[in-house]
Formats: sequence, structure tokens, C-alpha cells
Amino acid sequence: MAHYTILGKDPYWMNFIGLMVLTLIEVVAVGFHLPEEKIFVFSNYTLMILTVVAIPKFIMIAMIFMHLYGEEDSGILTVTALFPSFFIIIMILFIGLTHPEATTGLPAWCRPGTY
Repeated sequence: MAHYTILGKDPYWMNFIGLMVLTLIEVVAVGFHLPEEKIFVFSNYTLMILTVVAIPKFIMIAMIFMHLYGEEDSGILTVTALFPSFFIIIMILFIGLTHPEATTGLPAWCRPGTY
């Protein structure tokens, strides 16, 4: 059990309820036939909804279940968890800057159905 609360409730139950609500939103978004038009950087409405819902789900899971929030040693755990992200960002930047088709094309071995 956690020694802190979120809105006066146990954080694990609050996280569970939040994840269930967000999962329900995802199921509804996939179940409905939404328009297939390009929105901002997303190819359709469903993808946009799934991406927008995935971000808070990721944060909720990381902060509560990985103990990156609310624990006495959560600061060092957060730094440890974020350390690899620095290298991932550098890798993405250098691939994007050095490969001429990094944002528009994939090599043949990356395309589905060619393996």
C-alpha cells in the first residue's frame, strides 16, 4: 500500500479506474467508424484518439506502478528510468539528420509483408 493518496483515495485504485476509463475510450474509438481523413500529423481520427489516450496511460503506469511518483526514492528512480530516453532521442535525431528519407520512406526490410 502506498503511504500517500490521490484525491483522498488509494493511488493504485485511482490508477486502475483511470486506466479502465481510458481503455474504454480506446475500445469505443476503435469500435466506431470514424472519418478516414488526415488530421494534423495523424492519418485518421482513430489513430489520433489512440495516441492522445496512450500518453496519459503511459504516464499513469510509469508514475504509479513503476514508483516514479510518491515514493521516498522516486527521484533517483525517475532519473534512472529517463536515462535511456536521452540516447533514444539522440539516435532518432541522428538517423533523421543523416538519412535522406528518414521521415518519408522506409527500407524494404522494414516494410510489412516483405519478410
